[in-house]
Amino acid sequence: MKKIINLLLISFIAACLTACWSEDIPEAGAARHQVTDLTATPGDEEVLLAWSLPEGWNPTDFIVYYTDADSETVTLRTGGEMNCTVGGLVNDTQYTFYVQAVYGKLVSNYVAVVGRPATTRFPVTDLTVDAGDSFVSLAWTKPATTVLSYTLSYYNEDTPDNVEQQTLDKDATSVTLDKLINDKNYYFSLTANYEKGASEPATAKAMPTLAIPYILDRDKAAKNQPITFSFNTEDYPTATDVKWTFPGDVVKEGTVVKYGLGTVGTQTVKLNATIDGNARSWTLEVEIREYVIYSTDWAQDGSNYNGFKGTCPVFSPDGKTVYIITFNKVSALYAFDVVTGNEKWRYLPTSKSGSYNMLTVNPVTGDIYYGTTSAGQFYAITPEGELKWIFSEAGSMKSAAPAVNANGTVVYICDALGKAFAIDAASGQKKWQFSAGDAGRGLLVNGSELLIGTQTDAFFVNIETGEQIAKVTLGCEMSDITGFAVNSDKTLAYFGGRNGYIGAVNIKTHEAIKSLVVEKDNPNHLYEPVVAPNGSVFAGSKNGSVYNVKGDLSAVNWEYVHTGSSLANAFNYSHPCVDSENRFYITSGQTSNTTYIFDASGNVVDSWTYESGDNNQKQMGGNNYLDGVIYSAFIGGSSKNGVFVGKYVGGERASSWSTHGGDICGSCCVK
Repeated sequence: MKKIINLLLISFIAACLTACWSEDIPEAGAARHQVTDLTATPGDEEVLLAWSLPEGWNPTDFIVYYTDADSETVTLRTGGEMNCTVGGLVNDTQYTFYVQAVYGKLVSNYVAVVGRPATTRFPVTDLTVDAGDSFVSLAWTKPATTVLSYTLSYYNEDTPDNVEQQTLDKDATSVTLDKLINDKNYYFSLTANYEKGASEPATAKAMPTLAIPYILDRDKAAKNQPITFSFNTEDYPTATDVKWTFPGDVVKEGTVVKYGLGTVGTQTVKLNATIDGNARSWTLEVEIREYVIYSTDWAQDGSNYNGFKGTCPVFSPDGKTVYIITFNKVSALYAFDVVTGNEKWRYLPTSKSGSYNMLTVNPVTGDIYYGTTSAGQFYAITPEGELKWIFSEAGSMKSAAPAVNANGTVVYICDALGKAFAIDAASGQKKWQFSAGDAGRGLLVNGSELLIGTQTDAFFVNIETGEQIAKVTLGCEMSDITGFAVNSDKTLAYFGGRNGYIGAVNIKTHEAIKSLVVEKDNPNHLYEPVVAPNGSVFAGSKNGSVYNVKGDLSAVNWEYVHTGSSLANAFNYSHPCVDSENRFYITSGQTSNTTYIFDASGNVVDSWTYESGDNNQKQMGGNNYLDGVIYSAFIGGSSKNGVFVGKYVGGERASSWSTHGGDICGSCCVK
């Protein structure tokens, strides 16, 4: 049973607590009106309670009680005042307060209210540093008018135990420290002081020097992701013997070197050079993380998990942002910075729906396009994460990826009912409509023509008018929500087929070429292939195998059988990647995940699993690849969200590709 503590706190007198009860708490008796309009206003380590009573009721006092951080019940009295400031609380902790009106020896029923005190000791913001010859200047924005002063603490990297401190005036927004030692890192901590104590510190690091001797293309990277280290030859033109010493005593010589660090955390690099005959040295730091991106933080609908299905990542035109869209009930669009790995923004539609639609980015404007499984929800989102327009005439977009023409002025879609639309990219207005009669499974813009692939047919349509140019019966059935891949001379558009086939259509002569059956036993769906620089075609199948075939679809070059715990749906909706050295990248989906890298002959160069042993992390979509990083999205499961991860593996993206990746935007446009 919780202990009842009767307190006499002088500090509560100013807050209208004139005393606390010394006698026993009265018992509830005849009906007495309880307090009304009870509110709890949070403060810093305190909560202000206030209430009222209907006219005609005149209590002699009020009891306030709550449970403190030690699980003891604290009881207070207000002396008849209808407000009470409860202090000594723990910030960001939720408290339940109870108030009873006292009528002589009787009390009313209690009324409860929840309050959560929160700090008003805000830290300084926008802390910046500037360094020069023997000095460092710091500047910041004042966080609140209630600041009493600032405390600046700093130390030299060689003497971390010798911390110097300065107290700065409350109106100060900058300070300059001189007579510092050049070429040494200094670490700064600035706190704002308030009546109830200090804020959290804002921290910074700077090196006073005649001129910063080095330039990094990034100071944050993933494991083994190369960082370019450049010596400042402009300000140090006489420098010689430039050496960079990395962890493990790895030494690289030269004014420009590239190196990837394989250990996670803050890593120290030593720079040495001879300047005007004098040996000089500097210390610099870089932050290394496990992955370029790793996130499971997705908007959800109640208790429903979220992840990725039927889609794959795509990039902004400048390659600095990667986009992905969740599939389960909340089809939200996410943008991640590929340098920092941080989420830049997210767009949450006002209407909830699932999404199996692949993203497409406009290579000119940078706008992002996607649809959902609900009719009337095809979105255009700006590169800043704002809604540009909604196109409401299409049905479910559990269908082909959108396509964009070469100059970025028109967006083309084909929905699950076979209705194809040309949409003005600026306004979202329909330009024309075409009926393909069946769900769109792949789109391809090729000059003045739009290729629409359905299960059995390919339509060639004039991109300006929507008039049919040709209709071709495919040599095999096309798999759902897949797409095309184009060979190097831009004559053949390959597609993944149902029942174990890879097919193609000649986009110049408007003819289907003879398809190749790669699976005669246990045939299943193959999905969007990729074309390697050597002309071979690579695709994954739901039956658990991957295939590399000749460009003329005359024969299979090699097959690899996934050996996971379950082969069913192993490469479902897969969208593989290829690099400039004819290496192929693909991820299995069921029951766990394995990402493979194959060489041109079908040998496994590398393979790995994310969250080993977690059967919820499966892939039912695809990967994308840029600057040596493979980006993968996973579906998740009932117990946890899917993972979106970018892992540095090296290599260079191939210029040949599937059309959903023919450019890094996935525009489905032959350039």
